Formats: sequence, structure tokens, C-alpha cells
Amino acid sequence: MPFVATAICAMFVVPTNTEASKTTITTYPLSSGVTYEQYQYQASSVTNKINHLTIDLTDPYTKVGLGLPPTQNGRMTTTAMANAHSTEGHRVVGAINAGFFDMSVGNPLLLLAENNEIINGGRISVGADEFVNKPYAFGVKDDGSPAIELFDFDISMQYGGQTYELSGLNRKRYDNEAIVFTPQHYLSTTGQNAYGVEVVIDTGKVITENSFGQTLTGKVTHIFPYSEKWPAQIPETGFVLSVHGTPWRAMMENMKVGEEVTVDFSINEEWNNADFMIATGPLLVQDNRVNLQMDPSSARAREVAPRTVVGVDEDTNKVHYITVDGRQSASRGMNMTQLANYLVSIGVDTAINLDGGGSTTMGIRKHGSNNVVLANVPSDGGAQRRVSTTLEAISTAPTSEAARGTVTRSRVGTFLVGASASVTSVTNVMDKYYNPIVAEKSKLALTSEKGTISSDGLTYKMNEVGTDRLYIAHGGSIFQTYPITTVAGPSQFYLKATATTVKPQETIQFSVNALDEAGKELLYDKYQLTYEVEGDIGTIDENGKFTANTAGGEGKVIARLGDKAAGVKVVVEKPVVETPKPTPTPEPTPNPSPVQFKDLSSSYKYLDAVTYLAEKGHFTGYTDGTFRPTEVLSREHAAVIISRILNLNADDVANPNFTDVPTTHRYYKQIAAVQNMGIMDGFDNQFNPSQSLTRGQMAKIITLAFTLEGDAQKVFTDVSTTAWEYPFVQALAANDVTTGYTDGSFKPKTYISREHFALFLYRTLTK
Repeated sequence: MPFVATAICAMFVVPTNTEASKTTITTYPLSSGVTYEQYQYQASSVTNKINHLTIDLTDPYTKVGLGLPPTQNGRMTTTAMANAHSTEGHRVVGAINAGFFDMSVGNPLLLLAENNEIINGGRISVGADEFVNKPYAFGVKDDGSPAIELFDFDISMQYGGQTYELSGLNRKRYDNEAIVFTPQHYLSTTGQNAYGVEVVIDTGKVITENSFGQTLTGKVTHIFPYSEKWPAQIPETGFVLSVHGTPWRAMMENMKVGEEVTVDFSINEEWNNADFMIATGPLLVQDNRVNLQMDPSSARAREVAPRTVVGVDEDTNKVHYITVDGRQSASRGMNMTQLANYLVSIGVDTAINLDGGGSTTMGIRKHGSNNVVLANVPSDGGAQRRVSTTLEAISTAPTSEAARGTVTRSRVGTFLVGASASVTSVTNVMDKYYNPIVAEKSKLALTSEKGTISSDGLTYKMNEVGTDRLYIAHGGSIFQTYPITTVAGPSQFYLKATATTVKPQETIQFSVNALDEAGKELLYDKYQLTYEVEGDIGTIDENGKFTANTAGGEGKVIARLGDKAAGVKVVVEKPVVETPKPTPTPEPTPNPSPVQFKDLSSSYKYLDAVTYLAEKGHFTGYTDGTFRPTEVLSREHAAVIISRILNLNADDVANPNFTDVPTTHRYYKQIAAVQNMGIMDGFDNQFNPSQSLTRGQMAKIITLAFTLEGDAQKVFTDVSTTAWEYPFVQALAANDVTTGYTDGSFKPKTYISREHFALFLYRTLTK
């Protein structure tokens, strides 16, 4: 008769919570069959952050798998294990921690099998307050379908014409148990205490694995009775029976050397030949109803903690990996009842609990890389705990040609015919299965649908009026496309002057406002805007700077852009001729100081730059009269300054819908204006207005704002040719706006000070 304890647990049904809401934070595909979503889930006024992988097994390149460290009692972090298992054609795109394990030695605590090989032969606990009090497992059966079902793992012994049911395989022995230890145990000995009996049996053949359906037969070679020197050494060609309890002890001590003993390992037919199976618990949901296989009033079930879950849809086509962050102000975690209710609310058909608490971890493959990175925030201070098993979401799709990617263009909008723009950066290039592809500049090419757009490298020119489509290809494969509209001239064209009456030899500044049909700034190249003077009243240069003559008179300044022209009447006052009167020689007086800010002295090294910008009204300083040159510049202040310099129309802007820049924000109009012009943008729907501006971001803003072009091919030690800042930094260097630091660096990640921003603007505006 078997000497084992049997656990009986009632089914606990808990009513679902209908007052719940879900708010998506981010979602995107990790592969052709795996989608990642992060969202906030609120129920009963409690908000938790959820990370959720949906794995579509109908996709031919998608499967779920078991992640194991190199050794049975080894442990690795979830992301490290995923990255170690990820190879071409077997990309781990997502992973979660899985089974319970002994934190003191690292080995799994429950049944674990892969391809019918028994990795660990665990035990089922006794008591309704235990997580695993019924033999449930998650796995993939031999037909490829995922399942959460009961299992029946049997270890039987035949001796003396009788059959006995044993308690476990290669795990710790508890009271009144009989455990089999084979060479696959993580120790060379049984490692058990001396309060029992151990019998060594040799089969005469090396045992290389343990599997379902396996039979081991051998003869007794040694018996270690109660209190004899322990533990027993496990032979490579045999196994050890380690028992505790009066019935077991009596039988084992009466065995004789040379007697035959047979041990069989078996699993019920439903789990036989499964791809893998991992015992866990408790069961939470069945048939989309709460079916908690644990006493909900027990201390373990009521604990609010981080949770990890695996679930399956009704048609078994989709598997769900889910983590709930916990023990944090932003996410408290859930108890077992809350967890089950949540799973029902999102439509999961069957779900079971995995190891949680500080072990709760999810890793994902982000766009542009095969590296699996941490997606959630573990409760151990944000650090991952090393675990014994993981569940993996796997893409077997081979890396193919480019199909998608992120492209940054120097200018976006309606173009004047003959104008040019360029592709400034290409990132996150992926194939149709979301496998990353390293973008090589030499393999990038630009073409157009109708052939009205020509290209030279990554620079393209609009040659004909009309609509066309720009194609961006890598290695001949198109991965991104944009519509391009080209016009013969602006729909609205205005010429503005700082004054219309001027004294002889004085100067005034002209500028234009050229708008497309939508009322947005028309994009054109500097050479396309021309100025001319009607009448002998003075001259005007290519930048719109008019210098009056000495004779005076009336005339007109005309600006031409495409097929449009605009003019402004200008009056040059006649010179006044006076008879000079003798005047006493005045006493010399000191020249007035050009310093406009009280915290800048006349010897301040960047005084010319700051004074120039202040006189133009581009820099106003602070209300206390200071400039604060060494303070770092915020993104919102950069937007304000650029909008002033470009004289952007801030009264008619399209809302960029930044979540952190409402229409009531003090700089909403200026931020919207620079965003509309494609000069500055945000990330994940946020502008981060108070965040400090880096030197790399500054380089991009100035390049786009003033359409700087060129590649100085200057080597900066900290700006590689593949860095996104590279084309912008090179454009500044080509236009003598920057030379970098004396050590050969540019420091693109360093925050830029107000004085350095002023210096770069001054060089740009006066070059």
C-alpha cells in the first residue's frame, strides 16, 4: 500500500468586481504574433500598473516555451535568461518569471518537464491556505495547444511482488515520504538528514535522464539504516530510495543486498509527450469565471502583492503573460480575489497564478533591438530577482528585408518647387516580423512614385508642381513613405519691415511671411527668396537688410518667392543741411556700457552675443533684470526663443496634443508653433517642457530652424556616424557654428547653458 498524504481542497468561487476601468499607457507589437500592452487598471478606487503580453499561436512563427538556466539549481534574471536563449530564428521577444523555487538553494519546488524529460519532480502541498494544493500545470501539449489542467504524476516502486506509490523525485524529503534520487539531482548525494533510511540500487547502466514512461530496475548494493553516516552518494548507474516514517523505515531496513527493485515514472495521457509543463497554482479562473482553488480568507490569499499570471483564451489560440506591479505607491498589487476578478474582467478564459512578490518580472524586446529589457518595475527596489524558470514568447521568423522604420526629415510641410530637404536620421528599421535591421547609410536610398522628386544621397529636391510620394528604402526594400506636396508659390505672401521711413544711410530689416493653403509656413530654400529695390533710395542684400542712400527720396522694396511678389513703400528722409555753430569742446564722457543685464559685466566673454540677441528682442532675461548665463536652458524656453527669432505666427497653431502642454500652458502657443514647423517634437505624446535641453537636441533645433546644411566631416570623439545627433552636429560644424571642445568632444548629452545657447544662435544669425 502507498505511504503518501493526499490533499483535498474545496473550490472557492468569488464574485467578480464590475466596477473597473482600464487605461492604456502604451502598446505595440513585439513580433508578428506577440503584442505588448502596458496599462493602468482601476478597481474599487485602487490603481495598479499591468504589463500584458498577448501571444497569438495562430501565427505560424509564434510559440511559447519554457526558460531554464544551465543547471537545475541555477538561477538567472528573467531578461538575462531570455537573452541567453534568443538566437536567429528563435527570438525570445517577451518573458515572465514562472515557477516557485527554493530561494536558499535555487532549485524548483514543483513538477517541471520538457519534451517528456522530468526536470524536477515536485510535491503538492496540503491545506487550503497553500498556493499549490492541487496538481494543476500550465504547458503546451503534444498537439501544440496550450493548456491549464490537472495532472497525475506517479512514481511507483515494485519490490517483493508488491507495488508502492512513492512521494517524489529529486527533491527535499519531508515527514512520512519516500523520495527517489537519480544522477539528475543537482547534488551528488541525496542531501537529506539522517532521520530515515536510504537504499542504494544499481541498474548497471548510466542513467542520462528521467522521463515519463521510464522504468529503472536494479539491485540493492547498500542500505543506510536510521542514524548511519549520511547522506548516500548517488551512483551514475543507479538511484537511491530515501524514506522517512515508520512503515517505510521498517520495509527498507529489511531489504537485502542483491534484491531487485524497480521504479516507474508516469504521467496521465493528457500530458504525455507535452512540449513542456510546469506545475503551479492556485488556479484562478476557469470558463471565464472566478474559480479560486485556494481559501480566499487565508493570509496568503489576502496578501496584496505583485503578481505574475499565465492565461489561455477559450479557443486556446492565444496565451496571456501578465504581471501586476505591487508594493509601490503607483501600484499596490492585488490579492488572489482581486487578481481573479481582474482576469475575468479582461476576458481571459482560464488562468493560473505563478510565483509573485519580488520575483514578478516581465521582459520585452523593444523596437530596434533583439535585446530583451525590463518592462515592469519589480518590488525589490526595481532590481530583478534571479529565478529558476521563466515562460518565454518566441518568434521563429527569420530576419528578412526592411519593412518599417522611423525616419526624421529636416523639414515637413508644403514645399516651393525647387526647394530641398533631407533625411536626417533613420532608426528602428525592422522587417515585417519586427526583427531589427541595422540601418547602414550606404544602403539607404530615396526615390519617388512619380519621379518628380530627385535625390542626392539623403537629400531630395522637389522639381515639379503637384503631389508625389517619397520612398525611403534600405537595401532596395522600401520601408517608409511620405506624401509630398509641391506648389509654384505661396498662397499668402507678406513683406514686413522694421520701419518704412528711414534716415539717410540708416538700415531697416525686411522679412517675409509665406504661407501655404492651410495657413502654414511654406518651405523653401534661402536662395529662392529674392529682394529688389525700385527707385534710387538704397540697396538691399540677400538677407533683407536695406541700407538707405544719402540723397533721400521715395521708392519700393519688393520680395519675390516662386510666382508671388510683395512690396512695401519706403521713404528715405532728405538730409538736413545746417550751418555748423562753434561749440565748446565737451569734456570726454565714458562710453555707455552695452550691458543690459545686471549680472553681466563689461568684460563678460559672451557679451557681444547676448547683447545682440537682447537688442533684437530674442532674449529678454528675467524680471529681476538678470540673464543667469550659466543656468541650463529648459525645452520650453528654447521653444519661446526660437519662435521669437523666426517670428512664428503663434495665434493660429494646430494643437500638437502633448499631454503635458495643455492649451492653458503659459507657452502653449510657442511650443505648438515650433512643433507645427517640425523644429521640436516630443516623445510618447509628451513635450517635457521643464526638462533641460541637451547640446545634441540644441544642434537639431538650430539645424532645422535655420535650415543649415552641410557635412564638415569633422570627427567628434563622442558623436559616432551612427548617432542620431551626427548630421545635426556636422551641419553646425560645416557652418562654423561649433568647433567642439579642446579635447575633441562635442558632449551631446550635456545640458546646454543659456550663455552657450546664446553663443550658438549669435553665430548662426550673424554668419
